[in-house]
Amino acid sequence: MARLFIGTLKGVAFDWFRSLPLGSINSWIDLETRFLSHFYKDDTEITMDKLRSIVQKKSESVRDYIERLKNLSPMCPAGMPLLMLLQTCRHNFLDQVEIRMGAIKAHTWKELVEQAKIAEKSAKNFEPSTPKSKWV
Repeated sequence: MARLFIGTLKGVAFDWFRSLPLGSINSWIDLETRFLSHFYKDDTEITMDKLRSIVQKKSESVRDYIERLKNLSPMCPAGMPLLMLLQTCRHNFLDQVEIRMGAIKAHTWKELVEQAKIAEKSAKNFEPSTPKSKWV
């Protein structure tokens, strides 16, 4: 059962699993306990204001940022409609990604991921190089 579960891990969850010391998981219970203690450290409720303030980190891919926001959104007891979550996520991308997304609107998480990955790739292709000083 543990092998099937491991096969479903992606993104930060898979990275976490790969970082575990070899031989540290000996049973399904070990895996379950470690996984839940790492990803569900507390059941803190998140307000809508807190959800709206979650921004993409500089070193974070758009896919990881979207997953992080998606995973936190169920912790908001007031709930946030899907379209509002998508819009919040989109407006909290790094500036260079958000600018390149233009006026395109996503209606699903899948659409948002696809559009954001294109914008992220475009932003990476056009990053200005660091100018060299004239007075070296």
